[in-house]
Amino acid sequence: MKKVIIIGHKCPDTDSIVASLVAADYCKSVLKIDAKASRAGELNNETKFVLQELKEKAPALIKSLKNNESVILVDHNEKDQAVDGLQVSQLEAIIDHHKIVLATEKPIAIRIEPWGSTSSVLAKMYQEAGKKISPKIAKLILAGILSDTWNLISPTSTEVDKKLLGELNKIAKINIKDFFQKMMAAKSSLKGISLETLVSQDYKLFEMGKYKVGIGVWETTGPQAVNKKKEKIVELLKAKKAKEKPDYMFFFVVDILKQESWLYLIGEEEKKLAGKVFQGEDKDGLVHLKGIVSRKKQIIPPFTKELTK
Repeated sequence: MKKVIIIGHKCPDTDSIVASLVAADYCKSVLKIDAKASRAGELNNETKFVLQELKEKAPALIKSLKNNESVILVDHNEKDQAVDGLQVSQLEAIIDHHKIVLATEKPIAIRIEPWGSTSSVLAKMYQEAGKKISPKIAKLILAGILSDTWNLISPTSTEVDKKLLGELNKIAKINIKDFFQKMMAAKSSLKGISLETLVSQDYKLFEMGKYKVGIGVWETTGPQAVNKKKEKIVELLKAKKAKEKPDYMFFFVVDILKQESWLYLIGEEEKKLAGKVFQGEDKDGLVHLKGIVSRKKQIIPPFTKELTK
């Protein structure tokens, strides 16, 4: 039996971790492949809550891949977001819900759908294979969908996600409203979170034409607890940019409940670019953006369009 490593992106979120666990089960039960669920970074508070609540062990942490290891990527397909040491020649498959970026050296299996989560894609794969989903897997998939779609209120949500949520809960039988509220409380909690972790926990690097753009997001139900630490956060972002050297770096504090965000601008380059892309008043390096909450659908596309003119 062939063995593969299944791994999500650096700075993993709940969907990335769940997708690794679920894809490993799919590979073993449907494809008869010996698969190892893995992760490329530390867990956030929401994911810790989910795994504890569902009595699941976290995927194994892998900091760097070896050259002879076969890999399936979940929830990403950009080299800059991938685990260190990844070579495209190692790729066996990609399961994702983001835009296609990575070029491969050989034909591989790719399943990408424009849905709210990678967990949704995996749920459909089970259904298409005629494989019965166990309560354990159904709960994991539900957690991934709930996290990435904010219980279907995110602009990334689709009718497919909504339908899957209902179908899966016939198997999982959980109180979705209560479970989601607890997930959001864990996501918003700053307990044990340093400001260094806050700005980097959900940070991703994107290629936009000839530019590299770092975009960090902190999703919360209490943005004021973060914004009152603005001066220190800006200092950390400037230091991070100086060390990692992207062309631009942005940080968004997203209010899940009010469906709005605050954009942190750390330099003149960022202010100039953001001014072309978003309508909002710059108040000392902080821009309030109503209705802008999704990095995937509302932040990356306009930045990309502007930088690739």
